[in-house]
Amino acid sequence: MLLRKKFAGVQQPLGRWIIRHVLELIVLSPAILITWLWLKLRKHEILVIGESPIISRFVAPLEPELRRRSVIPKLLDRTIVLNLCSDPNSHIRRMYNRIVDIYGEEKRLRRRVIWWASRVGFDYKFLKEDKSDEMWSSNMRIHKFTDIENNEGTKFLSDLEINEDQSFICYAVRTESYYLKLAKSGVSVKPRSVRNPSEELYLDALTRLGDSVVPIFRMGKDIENSLDSKKYPAVIDYATRQRSDLLDVFLLSRCKYLLVGNTGLFWISAIFGKPTLHCDLYDIRHQVLTHDLMIFQKVWLTIENRLATVSDMLKMKSEYSDERHQARLGVELVKNTADEIFAACQEMNSRIDGTWKSTPEDEELQQRYLDLVMKYSDQPTWLGGGRVGTQFLRDNQDLLK
Repeated sequence: MLLRKKFAGVQQPLGRWIIRHVLELIVLSPAILITWLWLKLRKHEILVIGESPIISRFVAPLEPELRRRSVIPKLLDRTIVLNLCSDPNSHIRRMYNRIVDIYGEEKRLRRRVIWWASRVGFDYKFLKEDKSDEMWSSNMRIHKFTDIENNEGTKFLSDLEINEDQSFICYAVRTESYYLKLAKSGVSVKPRSVRNPSEELYLDALTRLGDSVVPIFRMGKDIENSLDSKKYPAVIDYATRQRSDLLDVFLLSRCKYLLVGNTGLFWISAIFGKPTLHCDLYDIRHQVLTHDLMIFQKVWLTIENRLATVSDMLKMKSEYSDERHQARLGVELVKNTADEIFAACQEMNSRIDGTWKSTPEDEELQQRYLDLVMKYSDQPTWLGGGRVGTQFLRDNQDLLK
């Protein structure tokens, strides 16, 4: 009754939230006190991740922080990670478990007690994604496969008649079905389907590359449609036929590069130092990682009947790629063409093979783009590590203003 009177003027959902936390603190107080003493005696430090159960909210903040801590003697032994959401990939979680103690959905009560105990007197840090973190530019690798995992992955490739030294690429595009599945499971997430590219354009570009990058693995999770094997004989429809969390990680650790159309799958390949080609990027405020390439979706200004310049796009933040704001802004997204994707793939292949040659004019275009991002972005996390596709900038240099 006292609590009811105390929060009588508070909105009902907020009042319930406050009451629940007060009662939880009271009930768990003995366990919290014991845990607080244990954390203090062991000099533990607490890291918190998990804004949502997608791969970018798990790997992006955690990986560079653990790389930093791994070079300091015994620091990882004193580190505890609280993952506030379910695991986006069970095998990635298993690999991180070998490095640091993580408490997630499988240990909710323990996680909650540690969370309460760490609120006072501890180095408590909520980790955020930062593509400019210098650790992404390092060659440090903190993950290894076990012999059993390596054997399973190698056997999978062998069954497809792919030897261990053979090059292959992986690709994945943003799909509505993945986000709808998350929403159906109770996760607060919106599909934002206006951002989704056409997979057929990616397949068109990939099949033009010829034998130099065969085979091609179609990646993705909760994909509903299968590929026509007769139409795309060079593509292995792994996403709908053989997919597993382990094989996702294994393939992305071995591929020549990953081609993505607006998916966070690249965070897995990034922890193994594999480059990614990002196409149809919809938010140019913060950029791609070192060794990555990108080309972005352009914006058509319907009222002015012209393409938006880079500075125009940056001033709109990411709202131009959100259905809720497009009518107000008078904008439409212009997706990348198959020709643009193909040219970017060719550049990525050449850069990896060491045959790519850049001109002074190309470097000037890169710098012009960088200067615009640093001047007009409210989140300028481009430090010159990644690059915009060379041919894409050549063809769109009139937008560099």
